[in-house]
Amino acid sequence: MANVLLTGAAGAIGMDLAFSLNQAKINVFATEADQDNFYLVSKSCKYYNKVFHSPRAGSEEYINRINEIIIEENIDLVIPNPDIEVGFISKIREQIKSPLFLPSHETIEILLSKSLTANKIGDYAPKTFDVSNEADLRNAISSEKVVWLRPKTGAGGKGSLVVSDSKFGWMWIEYWEKRGFSSSWIAQEYLDGGNYNVTLIYDRNSNLCGMGMLERLGYIHEAVSPTGVTGDVRMAKTIKLDNVINIAKNAVNMIDRRPVGIFSVDLMGNKVSEINPRFAGRPRLYTLSGANFPAHIVDMELNNNSSYLESIEGYKLIRQVDIEPVAIKED
Repeated sequence: MANVLLTGAAGAIGMDLAFSLNQAKINVFATEADQDNFYLVSKSCKYYNKVFHSPRAGSEEYINRINEIIIEENIDLVIPNPDIEVGFISKIREQIKSPLFLPSHETIEILLSKSLTANKIGDYAPKTFDVSNEADLRNAISSEKVVWLRPKTGAGGKGSLVVSDSKFGWMWIEYWEKRGFSSSWIAQEYLDGGNYNVTLIYDRNSNLCGMGMLERLGYIHEAVSPTGVTGDVRMAKTIKLDNVINIAKNAVNMIDRRPVGIFSVDLMGNKVSEINPRFAGRPRLYTLSGANFPAHIVDMELNNNSSYLESIEGYKLIRQVDIEPVAIKED
């Protein structure tokens, strides 16, 4: 039986990955840096064989701890998550004593920056403006009337705001800076249309071996966010829109002609808002719709099975705090 190590055990995506691997009878080990979250998942999440407390990513101690676990538990594959751990592990990947399922480091550096991603994919992205001062924001609003103001890096919609007034928007940036939030900022054209995720899985030979698509329908605690986006999906459904899927594929190929790993493409309508080098859609929903991508990755890596797997339309995920999510098949 395969042994897989996940990072970021307490995150919603981490637990989705653990659920999916557990469904396939794969041993799941994980790390968690936050002490309180470590206590929670190590005691309460049944999908992990064992969760280890680790230092935060960025230190020699973190590298040593990961390698200790790899040796102790005979880990066959590491699937990193979230962004901070993906970025750090990618940078020191040669020091990790287990295979990693990641895109190239050059690709990861692009994908972890929303502005670099937008620059690389050109017209597939919304119009994007760097914002270093209020005048930059004023110019963006003059061009687009309404913009999506957001940090260049990070996840979960943190700091994002719909803005039509540069003075108000700059006050918003200053508010976050005073809270110690250090990201630089961009303004993008505000888009209508569905809130989609297209997850693409490529093997070591850059063959497309998995594709899932979903539409996000709502977020947990969306009322506390000025945009209604919290990154923590409450409801989503699997769909298939060939034109949107082709846009996602083309955008990935503009960044990496030989893609390897996970490319989780988020779109608003037919424009790519970001591409993540990790799972960012709901792996649990894809698994419950018939496409267990985490288990398929293990099969690809350990058994050279590069068959094609695709999510099935019509499954709806329903999530809420403190209760197990469910997926139902809609007629």
